[in-house]
Amino acid sequence: MKILSDNHQQAFQISPTILYYLCFKFSNLHQILFASLPQFRLPNISTSIAMFSKSTLALLFLATTQFNNKCHAFPFEERSLERRSAPVVMGLAKSFGAIAATTLTSTGNTLITGDCGTSPGTSITGFLPGVCTGTTSAGGTAAFNAEGDCLTAYNAARASTPTTLLPVSDLGGLTLNPGVYTFPTSAVTLTGALTLNGTLSSKGQFIFLINTTFGSAANSQVLVINGAQACNVYFIVGTSASIGGASALKGNILAYTAIAASEAASNQGTWCALNAAVTLIDNSLTALTTCTT
Repeated sequence: MKILSDNHQQAFQISPTILYYLCFKFSNLHQILFASLPQFRLPNISTSIAMFSKSTLALLFLATTQFNNKCHAFPFEERSLERRSAPVVMGLAKSFGAIAATTLTSTGNTLITGDCGTSPGTSITGFLPGVCTGTTSAGGTAAFNAEGDCLTAYNAARASTPTTLLPVSDLGGLTLNPGVYTFPTSAVTLTGALTLNGTLSSKGQFIFLINTTFGSAANSQVLVINGAQACNVYFIVGTSASIGGASALKGNILAYTAIAASEAASNQGTWCALNAAVTLIDNSLTALTTCTT
């Protein structure tokens, strides 16, 4: 936050944590000055205030008024970052475009840029004609470790402290800053475009805690702007996720049950089905192996 005026020769930035402390202290001082100025008497005022002249008190009052206004204008979303839990990480699952507990099924020319697998299940079908550019692990050690890290990430996200209760359960049309989001209903949808803004922190995470189902309508999008990273987006789904045709998503979908995608849907990130199948149709999934949190 810039403390000095825009036309001042020197401006500096301070962290949100320090700012809250200063806001708290200046707010107290502002209230004391407000109480003392009308009469320019100093009853019940501490000796540290009483030693100032009337003119000095007036200047201090104006200064604290300006700072107080700055504090009230400070964005809520940036404050919420300071209360955020430890970052969620995908661990060994980050190299997987899709990982399922039971079966991974593809119809048509699906392209998974990254690893693909199942654990404890061993059924992977539709490759070929589908293509998995990385390791294919059907019940192997790599898939076992990836499923384990998916579960760890799911539980860590569930344990995150919510920062914002959204007023709607359709994410379409919203522009959001990093935070941990909850909803007024158990099921959540995405109709249209969800924009995730990294202006406040390019390392910030966007965590959506969904109690039951998540569904995106056809042609829906997740957009990341101003430095936001798709790898830091988490849709934590209490049951199953269904992705509409030609949707272009960005983020990790961790579904407690299953994930099913319609034709030509795409994603950047990892799709994890913790207890059932991942079902694909002519999809394009790209694992994100590099992430800054």
